[in-house]
Amino acid sequence: MSSTAEATAREITQARLASLGILVAGIAHELNTPLGAIHSNHDVIERALLKLGDILEDEVVTPDELDEVRRVVRATESVLRTNRIAVDRMVNLVQSLRNFGRPRASDARPVDLHEGLEGTLVLLGHALREVEVVRDFGDLPQVVCHPNRINQVFMNIVHNAAQAMPDGGSLTIRTRSEGDRVHVRVTDTGRGIPPEAIGEIFEPGFTTKGERIGMGLGLAIALQIAHQHGGDISVESKPGRGTAFDVYLPLRPLEVSGRGEELDVTP
Repeated sequence: MSSTAEATAREITQARLASLGILVAGIAHELNTPLGAIHSNHDVIERALLKLGDILEDEVVTPDELDEVRRVVRATESVLRTNRIAVDRMVNLVQSLRNFGRPRASDARPVDLHEGLEGTLVLLGHALREVEVVRDFGDLPQVVCHPNRINQVFMNIVHNAAQAMPDGGSLTIRTRSEGDRVHVRVTDTGRGIPPEAIGEIFEPGFTTKGERIGMGLGLAIALQIAHQHGGDISVESKPGRGTAFDVYLPLRPLEVSGRGEELDVTP
């Protein structure tokens, strides 16, 4: 393995770990809300069961007690529906996190890019609370790629967009099939990038704001990953009006991995 390939592999791993570190606090917050609902509802269900137990201790149930049983059952059903929503939310979060960092996803395979985009939006939900997310998804064929690396590209770009809109805004994700490639456009209504900086944003270490980690390493790594897949990333921006990142990926790339090996991408 060449020193360049080793450095690239290390950078990709470091970028993924950095993104996961950024996500930890957000995921904890996202899990805390449904967990709090389940914890609270557990007390409600416990009291409901005690109430039903008291009523059913008598051999004869009066009409008033029967009405009370019906009321308790209806309330319990409502609580259980809320718990189901909370559990589904937690399962979705955990599954999205597993898909993002799945270690065995290193083999190139046909992938639904919309699944990766949705997983990215779930994982970054805490950073997009004040942002309106618009999905303009087209009919995409599956793309042969390394899903964990492509998810890293989406994660870095969307995270960067969220940081550009600290007071809220709009994030639009548009996907289209264009012949033998797919086009993913991520547009935000954030602060934008100065014209003199556009040519530098993919340089390692570049940042327009100290805490914007995604700009410093994430975009450079995202571009490397796109190039490894035979694709590319371009950017358009207007200061004060927003930024658009365009990700282009071929449907079936002849890829060279981060370890410098030719990969068989036959599905």
